[in-house]
Amino acid sequence: MWGAKYVPIARPYRAFLLACATGLLPHVSFVDPRFIEELTGTTSDDHPHADIRNGQAFLNQVYSAVTTSPAWPRTLLVINYDEWGGFFEHVPPDTVPIPPAAQVAGDQDGRRGFRVPCLLISPVARRAFVAHDVFDHTSVLRFIEWRWGLEPLTARDAGANNLADALDFTRRNRRTTQYAVPPGPFGAPCPSSEANPFVILRDLAAGLGFQLPTS
Repeated sequence: MWGAKYVPIARPYRAFLLACATGLLPHVSFVDPRFIEELTGTTSDDHPHADIRNGQAFLNQVYSAVTTSPAWPRTLLVINYDEWGGFFEHVPPDTVPIPPAAQVAGDQDGRRGFRVPCLLISPVARRAFVAHDVFDHTSVLRFIEWRWGLEPLTARDAGANNLADALDFTRRNRRTTQYAVPPGPFGAPCPSSEANPFVILRDLAAGLGFQLPTS
């Protein structure tokens, strides 16, 4: 996605699973699902036209690997979506400071965007608890910076609420539940016509009452 910039610090997914099993996880790991087959509908990232059972099987594999790791007693697993699903949202997004790079990229109003799901899983995570403070994706950075004494990258993460505020460090509950989630794979590749980006856009436009040119 970003060319070769992050190749030196990138690892295959199986390396993450091995690090979990051996208790040798890095201080911070970002784990992405498969998303390069989106047009065939065979990804595990919950995007259309994928079978969402593949995405949930992937998340369960990550959850199981982390919660059974020797490093589990000192681990926080954050499951965070980057899109809200396209459904109605009754809470209007508020605004935040706009870093210079975001201004160059065209951000003029500094709005956060619609709310998305986020789960905190850890021995210090509160059970059956819903945090009502305002967090955003830069709250993950804020937590990392707080934990390791790092300077903020921009005004966004400097002013974000810390995910640590939703944790309870006075209590530790290492017990976890393992779930019997079928591993898949589920579904099959989309027909070639459905995998054609133009056909996808045409069908979406038709559903909204518009008609795209055929050439």
